[in-house]
Amino acid sequence: MRSSLLSIILLCFTVVVKTTAQHLPEIDQYILNAEYTKALTLIDQQLTKTADTRSVVLLQNKKAETLIRQGQFDSAEKLLHTISGGITNAAFLQAVTQSNYGLLYLNQGRNDLAEEALKKSLQLFEDDGKSETLEAAQALAYLGNLYSATGKYTQAEEQLDRVLALRQKQLKENHELIAASYNDLGLAFTATDPDKALEFYEKALTIYQNLHGKEHPKIAIANTNIGFVYRKLELYGDAVNNFESALKIWEKVYPSAHPSKAFALFSLGETYLKIGDQKAAAGFYERALVMYQQSYGKKHPEIARVLNAIASIDIASRQYDKGLDHYQQALQANVSDFDNSDVRTTPRLRNFYDGNVLLYSLLGKAQAFESKYYGKTLKFQNLTSALHILQSCDTLIDKLRQQITNENDKIMLGVIASEVYADGVRIAQETGTVALVKKPYFEMAFSFAEKSKSAVLLEAISDANAKSFAGIPSELLDEEKNLKTAIALCAQKLAQKPTADEEKYLRETSFSLNRSYEAFTKRLENQFPEYFNLKFNASSPSIQQLQSKLDSKTALLSYFIDEKNNHLYIFQITKDKFSILDHVLPKEFSRYITGMRNGIFFNEMKAYTTAATQLSDILLPKHLPSAIQDLLILPTGRLSIIPFEALFTKSISPEDTYKTLPYLMNRYAIRYEFSAGLILQKPASSLTSAPSILLCAPVTFPEKDALNELPGTESEVTAIAQLFSAKNLNSGLFIKQNADEKLIKSDKVKEYKYVHLATHGVVDESNPALSRIFLQSDIGSEDGNLFAGEIYNLNLNADLVTLSACQTGLGKISKGEGVVGLSRALVYAGARNIIVSFWSVADESTSELMKDFYRKMLEDKAVNFSTSLRKAKQDLITQEEYAAPYYWAPFILIGF
Repeated sequence: MRSSLLSIILLCFTVVVKTTAQHLPEIDQYILNAEYTKALTLIDQQLTKTADTRSVVLLQNKKAETLIRQGQFDSAEKLLHTISGGITNAAFLQAVTQSNYGLLYLNQGRNDLAEEALKKSLQLFEDDGKSETLEAAQALAYLGNLYSATGKYTQAEEQLDRVLALRQKQLKENHELIAASYNDLGLAFTATDPDKALEFYEKALTIYQNLHGKEHPKIAIANTNIGFVYRKLELYGDAVNNFESALKIWEKVYPSAHPSKAFALFSLGETYLKIGDQKAAAGFYERALVMYQQSYGKKHPEIARVLNAIASIDIASRQYDKGLDHYQQALQANVSDFDNSDVRTTPRLRNFYDGNVLLYSLLGKAQAFESKYYGKTLKFQNLTSALHILQSCDTLIDKLRQQITNENDKIMLGVIASEVYADGVRIAQETGTVALVKKPYFEMAFSFAEKSKSAVLLEAISDANAKSFAGIPSELLDEEKNLKTAIALCAQKLAQKPTADEEKYLRETSFSLNRSYEAFTKRLENQFPEYFNLKFNASSPSIQQLQSKLDSKTALLSYFIDEKNNHLYIFQITKDKFSILDHVLPKEFSRYITGMRNGIFFNEMKAYTTAATQLSDILLPKHLPSAIQDLLILPTGRLSIIPFEALFTKSISPEDTYKTLPYLMNRYAIRYEFSAGLILQKPASSLTSAPSILLCAPVTFPEKDALNELPGTESEVTAIAQLFSAKNLNSGLFIKQNADEKLIKSDKVKEYKYVHLATHGVVDESNPALSRIFLQSDIGSEDGNLFAGEIYNLNLNADLVTLSACQTGLGKISKGEGVVGLSRALVYAGARNIIVSFWSVADESTSELMKDFYRKMLEDKAVNFSTSLRKAKQDLITQEEYAAPYYWAPFILIGF
């Protein structure tokens, strides 16, 4: 959502500072009513009569706030400097002043300075024991709205929930500040949950109408926000009506140019563009641009946002040079020290106001150069210019990701980033096709493709590795683990739809824990500078680095889909060769994936073979070297939920049965990995220690979980234990009540090279935090549900973790990140390889497969896990009752 910082600023209302001075509430009311001239007059009158230092500082802060809301930023900044110079030891007054600095920087679009000032304000409130005051709540509201403006929606929700709770404790439900909180929360949810956003906006509107009637500025704000939601829901007529209503109110309040009016005009332009009326959209954009420039001058991120929109219309109209000029002007407006009008120059990625707007400017400019190449010039330089800009986009994405602390917000950034990387792959591949020297461009295409996969997971593992190498004391690591465990528990409990009182308590606890964790991380970065340098030092692997990891029998196949252009790229890497295959995807591609999965799951052979035949033709390279015996698959998107083993190496005949089909698995041993970066990041296997295994099977489950018993798992783990005992190898066998959650969380797990969990598992695709593995409960301390957040905090040292359970290989598919589920959590926890399942399978056949897998692994230690799993599957196919892919295909090996 391209939400305006202005709408956020206008939602940040003033608070009544409690003091003996009777005039402050009256001043506040003038500000609340947008009667700024009256507010300033009264403030100046009272300043001439007031000698008390505290009252003077509070009045001066009110004046600064009023000047900010009037758009007189220079005057406000000078006054705040004067105030700051006169305050010494009064933490509360310093906190109020820093809060107004945050408001000032927020209005100016200087987001980094705003965040710094607001965090300083909140720390001062806390140091002074005033962290639950309305003044502190206001600073927190500014910070939450800043997070909404910069795409950190989860962080915004957390801050703004806290603000609402603080205000509800001290104010009546129909108070303006309660309405302000509803508005703020609506804005935080507009991009992620429009229906929930609309609920908050309508609550705010009801309060405002009761207090002010229908033509007050706050009604205009509410109308604007409701218009956002209607536009997102594609109810364009309702959106236009709301934006026009807001504009009429602003025109009465502000007869001359004002950012509020400009924003309403811009919103109308965005809506008409969605309707398809480019002419009307362009007219509104031009009016908004003039008004913003009259209000802000030449530099402001909102000016850049409008210029981006104008440029996109230029490019759509094939006016390439005009569009490039507008994108260049957008860059100039959003970077304080960049004024170069040459479209082939790009600013250094520093001193920018709004990183997300800057990213859209750079991406649009790159796309404009590509469009100019195809639509006008066919000049090679236009492609290389586009690539240079996309590399800047990549660097900026890394910078923005480093500024985000919440994992969900990092994943949201991946949605924007995926468009950058899709353009990068496409343009780099095309550039390589027409270039004399092709290799560097093809390698660049691969690099862009890999940046789109598991970036957040890679960063998390890099962070963990950095802590290890930086020599951070164990007691600090234990402190971090305790904090992360508590945070994960809160998230898990909140996802389970608690009662209103429980939710309130959990949100307050979560807020406090996250603040503590943020402070902890800052402390680590300051005390251990090597940790800070290492944590952000991970880079995409080169083709040469990957080839050094491959043997002569292994081929790596990395898949990338450009959804916007419906194009598939397959990067094929062997020990000494690298090539790219690409082709347009048929419109039925997604249906083939669904058809293959459903055909296997429901044992519908015709549906399965029809879909698998089509997918085999699309996905499998025709000419792999004859020496290749192992395939390492790096899937993307929905390709992450199909078993490649069940694709075909040749055409099938009508006489084929499940036992005779030409499965890809019959030709190759197959394994998967989340991304190429993980191949380099994972620690090496502990080859020197003897194999040992921890086996865990609860068999029965508490009534509350409503799960079927798994009697076959007891014989499964017992037989596997006997296999290890026969080889004089160590095994730990934990069955029924002994197979409890406390065991898996203990340090005992680190003693084993292999961990095998034969139990139920469930993946919640809508809320990954609720994905879990079911174990026995330990009375008093654990509930028997090992949630994904708890798995992240395990400390494994296993070469292999097997989840002989239901659907443990699935998860939520997120753009730019891939599958977010249990398997990802296990990789982070330290599992070098994992075996998971795509769907529920009868425990008898699963038991047969698992026992055979370990038998083959122990019989021939020279072969890898994928070869042992392949042979076990082939043995299962020879049994008539288990020949169908339903029984063997869902079990896949992830790891290298």
